[in-house]
Amino acid sequence: MQQRLSFTTLVLLAALANPLTCAGFESDVHFGLTLWLAKQAGFASREAEAIALANQRIDAGSIEYMTSPLQYACLSRFAPDAVDAQARHYPSERKVPADAHVRSVVPGGAPALSLIDTALRRADGGKAAFMLGEFGRSLHSLQDSWAHKGVPSVPDWGREGITCDARLVMGVPADRGTPSSHAADLTWRWPTDVNDMAKSTFTQMLRYPMINGAARQPAAWDQIQQALTGFIVARTKRAKADWFVANGITDTSFLDGISLPDGPAWKASRWKGRRDIPTPMPPTTQSGVDSGLVDFYTRFFVEWVTTSPIEKRWLPELSLASSRKSAGTLIDQLIGWRLRDHGAYLALENTPHPATSWSSTLGGRAAFEVFKSLNDAVLPLIVESDKPSPILPFLVFHLPDSKDGNPRAIALIKLLDAPNDTIGVVSEKQNGSGWKITGLISSADY
Repeated sequence: MQQRLSFTTLVLLAALANPLTCAGFESDVHFGLTLWLAKQAGFASREAEAIALANQRIDAGSIEYMTSPLQYACLSRFAPDAVDAQARHYPSERKVPADAHVRSVVPGGAPALSLIDTALRRADGGKAAFMLGEFGRSLHSLQDSWAHKGVPSVPDWGREGITCDARLVMGVPADRGTPSSHAADLTWRWPTDVNDMAKSTFTQMLRYPMINGAARQPAAWDQIQQALTGFIVARTKRAKADWFVANGITDTSFLDGISLPDGPAWKASRWKGRRDIPTPMPPTTQSGVDSGLVDFYTRFFVEWVTTSPIEKRWLPELSLASSRKSAGTLIDQLIGWRLRDHGAYLALENTPHPATSWSSTLGGRAAFEVFKSLNDAVLPLIVESDKPSPILPFLVFHLPDSKDGNPRAIALIKLLDAPNDTIGVVSEKQNGSGWKITGLISSADY
C-alpha cells in the first residue's frame, strides 16, 4: 500500500489554500448569528437564546430532526420525512412528491414566510413568552431558503446500487456545489445572500409581539449591516469566534462541528446546547437485518472510533483487493471522516495526495478524538418509516447483489464531529473472506 503525505500537514495547507468545498452556514448562522440578531432586535438575553436554540436544533439537535435523503428518498422511501425536510430546508410552493425541477426554492419566498406567519399568529394574544421556540424554528426555513435558492439537485448513488426516488430527494442546487458538499452554506462565498438573509431574519424579529407588555428597543439596520461584514467574510472557526467575541458573545463553543477549518489557535470544545440525545440501543435491535452483518459493522465501527486512525486496526475489515488507488482512497476517506477538524477534511477532499509517510506526522494522533465507546462517537439514528424504530448508533440496509452475485449492504452513521452529514459505509460479502468494506458515500443532510 502506497504511503502518503503527512495528513495533518496536508490538511492545514489545503484548509488555507483551497477551502472551497467546506461549509459554514450551520450553527454559526442558525445559532450564533440568530442569537446576535435577536439581541439587536431588542430581545432579552434569555429570549434571544431561546429563539436561537430552537432554530439550531432543527439541524441534528434532536432525534426527530435527524433525517437524511439517503433514507427518506432512497433506502426507506418515507415521504412524510421528505415533506418535513422540504419545509425545514428547501421551502417551495410545490410540495414533494414532485420532480425537482418544479420545486424551486425562492429566497424569502411565501413558503418560508408562511411558517413565520403561523408562529406569529400563535404568539399573539398574550402568548409571546411561550412561543419563542416555535418562532425560532420557523426562522430556520427562512434562512435556508437563501442557502438553497434555485432548483434542488438530485444525488446519484447508483454506482453503489442505491436508487433514489427523484420526486422525494433533494440536494443543494447544482450551481452551489455537489449534493454531498456544504459549499452552498459558505457565508464568505455568498456575501449578498447572507446580508439579505440576515436583514430578512431581523425584519421578522421586529414583527414579534411584545412579551409581557414590554416594548423592545431595536438597533438600526445600517448599524447592524456594518458590523455584519466581519461575520460574513470569516473563513475559519477561529475567525468566526473572534467576530462573535468582539460583538458580545463570549461562549463560541456552538461553532464546534461546523464545516469550516479550525484556523490558528482554535481550541475545540463540545457545545452543551444540543438537546440531550437518548442513549442508543444495541445495534442488534434493528429488525430485518442479518445478525452476522450487524456484528460485522459493529466490530468495524467500534475499532474505527475507539482507536487513533493512524493505527489502522480496522484495515482487516476492508476490501483491498481492488486497485491500489481505490484502496488508498477508501482508507483516506475513513481516516478523513475521523478528523476532529472536519472542516479541514472537507477542504482536503479534492486535493491530490502526494506520497510520504503517515508516521512522520508530529502530533498527528492529537488531530483525532479517541472515543471510549461507539455510542460516545455518534449522533444516533432511527429507521425512517411508519413503524416504530429503536434509537440506534447506526442503521444497516441490504442492497442489491453485486454484478458477481455477492450480497451487498450499507450502514448509515452520523459522527459527532460531522453532525450535518450522514455517512454510508458500503460492504460486500466476498467468497472465502466474509463481509468487507468496499466503499463510502456521504449525504449533506441540511
